[in-house]
Amino acid sequence: MADTYRILEHTADIGFEAYGATREQALEHAGIALLSIITDPDTVLIRQQKTLEITADDRQQLLVRYLNEILYLIDGESFLPAKIKVSLQGDTSLHAVLDGETRTDNHEIRTDVKAITYHQLRFERSNDGYVIQIFVDI
Repeated sequence: MADTYRILEHTADIGFEAYGATREQALEHAGIALLSIITDPDTVLIRQQKTLEITADDRQQLLVRYLNEILYLIDGESFLPAKIKVSLQGDTSLHAVLDGETRTDNHEIRTDVKAITYHQLRFERSNDGYVIQIFVDI
C-alpha cells in the first residue's frame, strides 16, 4: 500500500501525501494514510461497516471534515477502517463506506493524532491523477 501514500515528517507534526487516479481514490488513500500514522493498517480486519455523509463549502474543507470524521471514528468510537470506498457529489459532498473493526489490544497505537489541520494542505490534479497533502497535529 506504500505506493498509494507516503508519510511526511515535519518539525512538530506529521503529514502525508495520498495519491489516486481519481479524486475518490485519493480520498480513500488519504483515509488509510491517516490510519497508518495511528496504527498498522495491516492488522485491521473487516468485521463491521460505518458510513459517512459529509458536506462542505469547498474541496479543502471537505477533505478536512472527511479526515476529522475518520479521526472521530478512530478516537471516539474505537473503529479502525481497513478499507474505504468514497463517492463524490461535486467538490462539496461525499459519501464514504468504511469497512473495519473495533480497536482491540492487538492494535498497537503508534501516534496519537489530535486534529487535522489546513497547514500546507493541497488537494489538486497531478500528472497521474490527484494528490492530497495534509499535516496533522500530534
